[in-house]
This record gives sequence, C-alpha cells and structure tokens, in this order.
Amino acid sequence: MGLIRATLLFFRGMLSDQTELATENLALRQQLAALEYRSKRPRLRKRDRIF
Repeated sequence: MGLIRATLLFFRGMLSDQTELATENLALRQQLAALEYRSKRPRLRKRDRIF
C-alpha cells in the first residue's frame, strides 16, 4: 500500500511541477506582449543586463 501511494504522489508532483512551469511561462509571455505593446522600449541598465 505504501509503495503505491508513494508512486502516485511522485507522479502527482511531476504533473504539478509542469503545470506550475506552464503557468509561469504564460504569465511571462503576457508581460512580454504588454511591453511590446508600449511605444517606448524600456531602458536597460547595466545591472539589469548582468541579472
């Protein structure tokens, strides 16, 4: 019983990680689209480029 539960929890964890990653990518793509929509490009400082 414990092995089955551990296996199920493992696969559940792998799927939730992929879902979180997909959600984060979607949010970042939306932010990029919003930046491209603006007329001015943001000025990047040296510390921004290093980051």
